[in-house]
Amino acid sequence: MKKTTIAIIAAAMLCGLASCGNKVSVHDNGSSTAPTKASTEASDASAEVTAAASGAVSSAKTTSSAESTTTASGANAANSEDAALIAKAQELFTKACETSFNYSVGCPYTLDTSNYIENEYGWQFYLITSPGINSLADVRADYQKVFSDSYPDNIEETYKEENGHAYCLNGARGSNIFYVKSEVVSVDSKDGSEIFFTVRNYYDGSSWGDEPYSEDKKFSAVIKSDGSWRAGTFTLPY
Repeated sequence: MKKTTIAIIAAAMLCGLASCGNKVSVHDNGSSTAPTKASTEASDASAEVTAAASGAVSSAKTTSSAESTTTASGANAANSEDAALIAKAQELFTKACETSFNYSVGCPYTLDTSNYIENEYGWQFYLITSPGINSLADVRADYQKVFSDSYPDNIEETYKEENGHAYCLNGARGSNIFYVKSEVVSVDSKDGSEIFFTVRNYYDGSSWGDEPYSEDKKFSAVIKSDGSWRAGTFTLPY
């Protein structure tokens, strides 16, 4: 705005000087002549004003162009950063799906199904024979290689510890046969050491004959002090 005002003032000065340069002197003998010195000064001043106005306009255009370039560069950098975050979140989400399914539905460990304990409902928990897995703490340590310890888990619903051994319910079930895929589609917010995303889950119908559809769910990545990511807010899509 300031530069535009300078250009306008310069133009006004140019017009004024041009008008002064058109004045003539009338001599006693009745003849008239243009004052050479005044004309020359007006012409010089006019050139200076024109240059100043041109410089102001050029400067304004250059500044505007630079601002536009800076804005575009900032937007591209933000888009590039989000794309990198989404790619990393997609990888984590895939691991979280596999881990959640294995620990809550199946069992990622070797079991001795002839050796088991029962809970109050008569459900059988089978002895885990995989090396190094002898307690709930051992199971949870593996689980938290993917999921954050900032969020509660359901490990104790499907695992038990007794007499220095760990046992698994291994309540295997099938998955949603209509599930197609999941995509992390946006970065929603960043809250300290946690980033929130939207995940879109796709299904090709349902047992009620529905048309293909999709649904959005929240997903978060908790960033540990060493920079590694763990799944936080999460819903198994199948």
